[in-house]
Amino acid sequence: MKKMNNKGFSLVELIIVIAIMAILAGAIAPALIRYIDKSRISNDVSSCKTIKTAVETAMANEKTYELLTNSGKGSTIVVSPDTETSGGGGITLLGSGGAALSGSGDAAAKTEIGANIGEKTPKIKYKKLDAKAFVVEITPGGTVKVGMSTDSKAIKYEVAPELCEQYQ
Repeated sequence: MKKMNNKGFSLVELIIVIAIMAILAGAIAPALIRYIDKSRISNDVSSCKTIKTAVETAMANEKTYELLTNSGKGSTIVVSPDTETSGGGGITLLGSGGAALSGSGDAAAKTEIGANIGEKTPKIKYKKLDAKAFVVEITPGGTVKVGMSTDSKAIKYEVAPELCEQYQ
């Protein structure tokens, strides 16, 4: 009788290897989830800084500056995530009372801000805070603050120039 050469793994050996892999995966998963969340937060902070730079660049134009400071009253800009920016799409200008800003430079300001942002407005990546839109608040003196909001009216999570607690 010939003796057979078995050149495989036994069932017990395979089960031990699978158990070791499961333990390693369980240990690595929480760190991976934290890393993904940090990446999403970093992406949102970068998007807010891009929007802040776009608004400040647009405010270099005198008419846009006057429109956005709302003749000493301040204003708010709501930027809808993931929309085309051609012609100022996805960008809403609001006065200090929440009413839509309108004036001679309204369309030009939206177009200029949209062109400075890029082809599309950024997406909000970090979904745990339930933010729906980027919001830019401009003080009467021309200071620009950018953050995210759940109601598209006021900044709930300030990101630029200062980070709120949720984004640190």
